[in-house]
Amino acid sequence: MKKFLILASLSSLLFSQDLFVNDIKADLIDPKTKAVVGEIYEGSPVKLIKKDGEFSLVKISGEVANTDNKIVAYKKDPLVVFYKLNKTATNEAEFLISSKKLGENEIEAWEEVEMFYYDSCSSCHAAHKPKEHLMSEWEAYIGAMQTFAKISDDEKDRILRFMQAFAKDGYVKE
Repeated sequence: MKKFLILASLSSLLFSQDLFVNDIKADLIDPKTKAVVGEIYEGSPVKLIKKDGEFSLVKISGEVANTDNKIVAYKKDPLVVFYKLNKTATNEAEFLISSKKLGENEIEAWEEVEMFYYDSCSSCHAAHKPKEHLMSEWEAYIGAMQTFAKISDDEKDRILRFMQAFAKDGYVKE
């Protein structure tokens, strides 16, 4: 029986599928209680464990932020937020997410925010390409332009996640 369980666990790891959140935000649902426990942001990578009706059980890995133990990010410095919980987070966790809010194509998951970035930032000047700077540099650039571009804090955070993901040292590889 032990061998079977170990084999089943290993095979699920071998056949897990990389998916990406393709909506601005998606609810994170506790698999046991079925209660919403947080939210995950567009473009965030997840590993599919199994489909469960209209939901998918996924595993998400990252680093818990030093400044807020409810936030899990790609890495702590610079802080590129994947998801935020209502309670203390861990570096790795499993959640249910609506299957409709997940996709297989990483680039397509970012299309909406990419359009929003170029629409917002090219009205005054030519918009910079994300690869022009490092992840750690984008927060200052986007923050400095927020007032001129007339974008909210949520919109700024959304653009910042996009720019950091596609930066020279970002985690999205085109």
